[in-house]
Amino acid sequence: MKKLLALLFIVSLSACSGDKDQQEVGEEKKEGNAKSTSFLPDATGESGEIVIIINKRKYDGPLGDAIKEVFRETVPGLTRPEPMFTIRVIEPFEFNRIFRVARNLVYVTSFEGNSASDKWLQGTFSENSRDRIFNDSDLFMQTSEDQYSKGQKIIQLFGKDDATLIKNLKEKKNLVQNFFNIAEKQRLARTIKMSTASKGILRKVNDKLGVNIKIPAGYELSLLEDDFMWVRALPSVGPSKNLFVYSKPYTSQDEFKYENIIKLRNEAGKKYIYGDPENKESYMITETEYMDPVFRNINFNDQYTVEMKGAWKTNNFSVGGTFVSYTFVDESTERLYYIEGFVIHPSEDHRELIREMESLLTTFRVS
Repeated sequence: MKKLLALLFIVSLSACSGDKDQQEVGEEKKEGNAKSTSFLPDATGESGEIVIIINKRKYDGPLGDAIKEVFRETVPGLTRPEPMFTIRVIEPFEFNRIFRVARNLVYVTSFEGNSASDKWLQGTFSENSRDRIFNDSDLFMQTSEDQYSKGQKIIQLFGKDDATLIKNLKEKKNLVQNFFNIAEKQRLARTIKMSTASKGILRKVNDKLGVNIKIPAGYELSLLEDDFMWVRALPSVGPSKNLFVYSKPYTSQDEFKYENIIKLRNEAGKKYIYGDPENKESYMITETEYMDPVFRNINFNDQYTVEMKGAWKTNNFSVGGTFVSYTFVDESTERLYYIEGFVIHPSEDHRELIREMESLLTTFRVS
């Protein structure tokens, strides 16, 4: 999945941010030397948080509606509606030292408007950059990083007028979303650490199944079979996090049909994933009665992969939660792999938990 999203990101850069003359927001570009980050403070904020700098009057109008469609779009596959990002909207004059070190920044600039906020945002572009924006209506986005803090990700969204920027945001919102989704997953991957115990679990998994996947500290091995492994974190307080891998010989392309992926998941759930250790008749199934899983075809490790997100429950309705999975074939072994992360956290948000599961799944490799 990282490769696909990265490809989309590269396309966005080549189409939208090839202007080397355009200034980075708030400062002149330095020629000749790469910017050092050693003196910068670490970026602050929670995962999924974004600070948006914009003329608030425009945020209350059509331009703001387009911005909300990008950043507050509902995350697909969760058991209850949650926005893709948590946003904080400020005017340029509110952009103080606290906001400057935020992990994710978005500057929204339209060259239509004469307020003090508009002029401040417009003033961050060189004359050459303005000319290009006015002459090429497809230009709408530039990315940068580490401007005020280490690990900071920044997007400038711009247009010659509100209507042009709104049009681009509606047509290309996935580029903006992917930029920050990739950034958050990369941050998670760097912060998730393995312990001596979890490395020992991985060795057992690798010896048995011939696969590798990052197993964080605090996870325990729940079950390991010739075709299956299940590791989970069961804290006394907080969410339960689970990873499992299920594989079988690959037979045909029909196994990638969405209904067959659900069957595959239910097969693994009934065979191996118990809902209650004291009740052998309790097992995991996929929720399809009240909400359907959401599917997406992606590229994962250079392999055609079907991503599935949705809700799960036990057949006796004792517990449930949210999951994300990837289904693909390893050509070297001719085996079909179904890998999944699922969580249990009743009545609480799942957005960042699923983002964490996605980050872990992307570390999966066949040995």
